[in-house]
Amino acid sequence: SANPANLWPLALTVATDIHESMAANFSAYVWWAIRRGYGLMTEDGVVSKRGYLMAQYSKFIRPGFVRVSATPPSNPDVAVTAYKGGDQVVVVAVNRSTSPQAINLDLFNSCATELSRITTSADKNLADDGVVTLVDGRAEVTLDAESATTFVSR
Repeated sequence: SANPANLWPLALTVATDIHESMAANFSAYVWWAIRRGYGLMTEDGVVSKRGYLMAQYSKFIRPGFVRVSATPPSNPDVAVTAYKGGDQVVVVAVNRSTSPQAINLDLFNSCATELSRITTSADKNLADDGVVTLVDGRAEVTLDAESATTFVSR
């Protein structure tokens, strides 16, 4: 296929598309063709980079969650959306820049003290990147170059 699902950073456009859909108040993002050379799974049934990028959202933002306000970072190459479900907060950050980017997370009005950090990038697939400790609901984090990172309150 001219647009294979594992071509990086082209696959990252899936995360950008989902971000833009959610920021525009869509209630869902549906990828119709699952097992294709350009899909969420490749022809051999293996999850593709596009599939992992969709999972940065779908695995952690569960039915019943709602999108909540998120201030856009000053860097135009970084896009952020946030979601809440019950006592859980999920923040997804997409860094389209070819270099790592620092952002400030500020979960005001949240009781969260720690966030799990999960990343998909050129060399990571839903990688557990450890725990981010919040101090007074805040932390500065550095996003990997050309990546999607999901932060989930613990």
